[in-house]
Amino acid sequence: MDAAQPPRSWWAIAFVTVTAVGLGALAWAVLMMHALTYGMTEVLGMTQLDPPDTDRYGFALAVGVAVDAAVTAAMLWQLGRTAARQWPACVTALLAAVVGGVTGASALLLVLGINPLDVL
Repeated sequence: MDAAQPPRSWWAIAFVTVTAVGLGALAWAVLMMHALTYGMTEVLGMTQLDPPDTDRYGFALAVGVAVDAAVTAAMLWQLGRTAARQWPACVTALLAAVVGGVTGASALLLVLGINPLDVL
């Protein structure tokens, strides 16, 4: 490791923080869409929809962030044992955080009952 470059773990912590904020934004956006849909169905008197449960969204966010951190740590461990250990620290940490963020977002959506493949 180069003395002028921070270790992979510092890069990963920075990237996981960014992905956790992104997961928070995703949970908030899904909650707002649920609230708007619920409000519209109430106003129009259409079929009944369950009101948004903020506790469920909080739990989904906690699961998403935990999965994000765990997968990022596992990816860093895995990348440290392959030829990728010769890559710059920021690149391997970014790759690990992207995989962790996508997995965390999928876990968040699954806890909310949304199929992540339907979002695509």
